[in-house]
Amino acid sequence: MITHRLNLLPCYLISLLFATTFTSCMTSRQTASTLAKVANDNCAIDSSGTSGYVFHPVDLQPGSADDSLLRQRYGERGLRMAQAVGLTPLLVRATLLERQQTPDGPASNEYLTLRQKMTDQLQLASFDIATAVALVDCDSKRATLTATLLTRQENSREKAMTISAITTGALTALAVGMLKLGDHDNTGEWAGIGGGLLEAGLGITSLWQKPPRADYRHRRNPLRDIWVHSITSPVFPPLVWYYLNKPKSANTPPLVDALRSRWDILVSLDTEARQTRHRKRREVDYFGDGTFYTAEELTVRSTMLGQLATELQLMNNDLTILLNEIVRSSQKR
Repeated sequence: MITHRLNLLPCYLISLLFATTFTSCMTSRQTASTLAKVANDNCAIDSSGTSGYVFHPVDLQPGSADDSLLRQRYGERGLRMAQAVGLTPLLVRATLLERQQTPDGPASNEYLTLRQKMTDQLQLASFDIATAVALVDCDSKRATLTATLLTRQENSREKAMTISAITTGALTALAVGMLKLGDHDNTGEWAGIGGGLLEAGLGITSLWQKPPRADYRHRRNPLRDIWVHSITSPVFPPLVWYYLNKPKSANTPPLVDALRSRWDILVSLDTEARQTRHRKRREVDYFGDGTFYTAEELTVRSTMLGQLATELQLMNNDLTILLNEIVRSSQKR
C-alpha cells in the first residue's frame, strides 16, 4: 500500500507541474492580448486646430507706455497669458476707461463690451488648453497602463519559473529517495545530480531572461516637438505652443528649454541604468514614432508626459489669474 502511494506521488507532482505551466501560459496569452490592445489604443484627440479668434498674440514692448500702464494694473503671470491670447490692446483700452470712471459711478457700455469680449476670448483659449492637457494625459495613462501590464507579465513568468524549480526539486528528492529505498544508490545519485542541474538551469534561465517588451507606437508624439524645438507644432494648438516657447520672465528660459533639460537627465539616467545591468545598449525612441518598450522605459516616458501635463495645467492657472484680474476692480488691487 505504501509502495503504491509512493508510486503515485510522482504522478501527482508531474500533474501539478503541467497544470501550473498550462495556467501560466493561458494567463500569459490573456495578458499579451490585453497588452497589444492597450499599447495600440492611441488617443483620438485632435489638438492641432485652434480658433483664429483666440490666437492673435501681441507682445508688449518693455518700457513702452502700454507696458508701464498694464504693469500697474496686472501681474506678471496674467500679462504673460494676455500676450499669448492677444488681449493686450483690449487691456490697454479697458484700463484707460477704468481711469476715466468715478469710483461709485456705473461702468460705461464700452467698458462692459470690452470686458465681455475679453472673457469670451479667454474661455475659447481655455478650450484649447484643455484639449492639449487631455492629449498629454491620455498618452501618459496609456504608457502607465502598458507598463503595468508588462510588469504583470514579467511577474507571471517569474512565478511560473519559480514554481517549476520548486516542483523539479521535489520530484528529484522523491526520485532519489525511492531509488535508494529500492537499493539503486548509484542511480539515485545520478538522479539527484540531474535534478540539481535542471533546477539550477531553471534558476539561471529566470535570472538571464530579458524583460518583456510591448510594441508601443506614438505617431502624434507630444514629446517630439519639444525635444527637437521645432518652430511650429502639428500636435499642440498654436496658443499652447506660443506659450511654451515664451520665457516666464526676462531671467528664465522658455518652458520648452526647461522641459528638454529635465528630459535629458531622465534619458541619461535610464541609459546608465541599462549599462549598469550589463544589458545591450539600445536607443529608446521616446521622441520618434514609437518602438518596443520595456516597463521601465514606459515609466520614463510617463514621467516626461506628466511633467509636460503639469506645465499645461499651470498655463490654465495663469489664464484663471488673468480672468480674475480682469473682472476685479482696479481699486481693489
